Amino acid sequence: MKQTFFDRELEVKHNKQGELVCMNVKHVDDLKLIGTERDVEHVISELEKVFGKLKRNYKEFTNCGIRHKQLNDGSIELDQDEYIQALIPISHPELVGANTEDDASDILIQLFWSLLGAVAYTLMTQHWIAVYIIALQRETHKPKIIHIRRLNAIVRALQKLPSKITYPSMKCSNELLAHSDSGFSKEQDKGYGIRGSNIMRKGTSNSSSKTVYHLLESISRSHKQVTRSTFSAETLAAVACADDLIPLLITFHEIKHGPITAHQARELRENGGLAFRSTLAVDAMSLFTAVAAHTVKIPQEKNLAIHLFWLRELLDNKVLSALEWCDTRDMSADCHTKGSIARDVILALMNGELNYTQETKTYHPK
Repeated sequence: MKQTFFDRELEVKHNKQGELVCMNVKHVDDLKLIGTERDVEHVISELEKVFGKLKRNYKEFTNCGIRHKQLNDGSIELDQDEYIQALIPISHPELVGANTEDDASDILIQLFWSLLGAVAYTLMTQHWIAVYIIALQRETHKPKIIHIRRLNAIVRALQKLPSKITYPSMKCSNELLAHSDSGFSKEQDKGYGIRGSNIMRKGTSNSSSKTVYHLLESISRSHKQVTRSTFSAETLAAVACADDLIPLLITFHEIKHGPITAHQARELRENGGLAFRSTLAVDAMSLFTAVAAHTVKIPQEKNLAIHLFWLRELLDNKVLSALEWCDTRDMSADCHTKGSIARDVILALMNGELNYTQETKTYHPK
């Protein structure tokens, strides 16, 4: 077993023909193994020689607080149902009849921090509530009564309809798709921007011919840099999404062809040649046309030119295979930047489905 470049706890094993035969991911004393029966049994037998008899779980087990379940068709389900049902909304006499704009007392603040941290742990599987958690985390320094009531509402919504993540059994098409979106709000003192992204693996279902997806990473967080316009927010979000996509591309390259050195990783990052194709999708037409133009034009905010040139360089060097524009209604990351829209698209993606209902545009580098 050999460690992968970005995640030292993820190990892979390839045979002499270069075929993947075993993978292992470690978390303290918990191991998740997958591979041919012979290779998995060999790893376990070697571990038992040192550590004694190991406890084994097949088909259904809990790891890192997430229940894993393998269905009859080979699909995998992940959920935190038991953990979510154990959450207790904040109940305190000071909340009864309190004005929503009143500042919370010290004891309510402590309860708020504790429950918010517990709910944030559910984001490993409950990606559809991410934007609400990010909004409440901005208020931790001085929460009001309304923020505590909103947190209670999130807990009740989670318990009423806890959602699962499903990885359908599929034939991989060796392609990753990343959706990037951003929201911008011009506040009185500064511009606040929030970005969201979903990175998924694409393939064909083993039970039918339709395209299915594995949601690998789902992100919702505030911009680290100041944003002055929607264009800057969308540009910085796309750059951050591409930055998150590259480590996954290199890891999947290692899964397919075996671990690589730092020198090889640099070559792949600079000159392409990755085993997986990749598409970066945005819903901002102004950003799409700026990057896909014959010559990238310097925008009004000149400091953004560096980011546009960098995205174009990734495309020209075939690190990214394509840039795509899709309608906002089909943008799965839209729910990570807005709380008022429906969660249908992200919930469908968590179940392995993504369907474009509107026209798209794609830029392929020459």
